[in-house]
Amino acid sequence: MKSLTIWLYVLGALAIAVLGNSVSTIWAKEPDKYSWWLLAVILISPFVYISFGLVTSKLGLSIASGAVDSLLTVTTIAIGLIFFQEWSKVSALQYIGMLLALCGVFLMLFFPKAT
Repeated sequence: MKSLTIWLYVLGALAIAVLGNSVSTIWAKEPDKYSWWLLAVILISPFVYISFGLVTSKLGLSIASGAVDSLLTVTTIAIGLIFFQEWSKVSALQYIGMLLALCGVFLMLFFPKAT
């Protein structure tokens, strides 16, 4: 049950951070910077840090940072590829980097230090 709770914290923090990244990208592309998207960025941003803090309270900073930041990188790249059609901006080596990031998350979360 503890593992499920930790995964829910990680996935929750990831979802909020991905939402923040996506909304800020939409806001930055708008010609009018004083739009509703700016308000959304301002409202979402604190929740990104709060949710990350909750994850660090369960895993510690080093593991939480490695897991959440790696998952955030891979997920944000996938959203850029799928929703923003940025396929031509990613190289084959960068795809390999995404795969290695996922391997790193797997190793960090499923093989903790034995106590």
